[in-house]
Amino acid sequence: MRATFFSAVLMAAAAAQAADLTVTVLDRNGKPLPDAVVLVDSSVQGARPAPVLEASIAQEKLRFVPAVTVVGLGAKVSFSNLDSWDHHVILGVMGAGGVYVDPGQNTQFRLAGRVSGKPAATDSKVLNQPGAYLLGCHIHGSMRGHIVVADTPWAKLGGEDGKAVLQGLPEGPARVRIWHADQLVDGAPTTVQVAANGSAVSITTQISPARKKRPAGDPYFGG
Repeated sequence: MRATFFSAVLMAAAAAQAADLTVTVLDRNGKPLPDAVVLVDSSVQGARPAPVLEASIAQEKLRFVPAVTVVGLGAKVSFSNLDSWDHHVILGVMGAGGVYVDPGQNTQFRLAGRVSGKPAATDSKVLNQPGAYLLGCHIHGSMRGHIVVADTPWAKLGGEDGKAVLQGLPEGPARVRIWHADQLVDGAPTTVQVAANGSAVSITTQISPARKKRPAGDPYFGG
């Protein structure tokens, strides 16, 4: 009973030290940057959140949905084709400038178009290398998507307002990294101090988000 009591006290103390960090990511003009991935590193002792080890991405209306997916190391990512025509999935590590680092090492497979009344064609891959991955399709060159395999348990995709809330961070110093599909080079990390009652920080990047273009033959653009 005594051991149980002290275990409960220690757990309560650890929980009390956990705090939230709200990060607002801005583009080079000071405007909110949608779809930015926020990664936070902390060397302070404390509990770590469980990584995301499963995710699903659909090919729908000539798009990868969601356009950006954030998972943990070793995650299983499932792909399904909800369109009535065939798609490829080209999956490879992404380098600077939004291109594949080594096209010869990419994973590629084809998913048949969906037939009414039948399940969608699916396949899955396990991602064991951290970093950003680019998704594409041989048949429809305008299709682009991204997967970020995080090397930290605190990783979150920001919203349209540029904000991401990272939960369960230990009180103390931490380092914030930003990834975005339109970045040309990696930005320098930002050092922050996480307070016991939570903290907030705005980070202005040098990223200029690319203007979305209408994909050729895409009747769903803007939908």
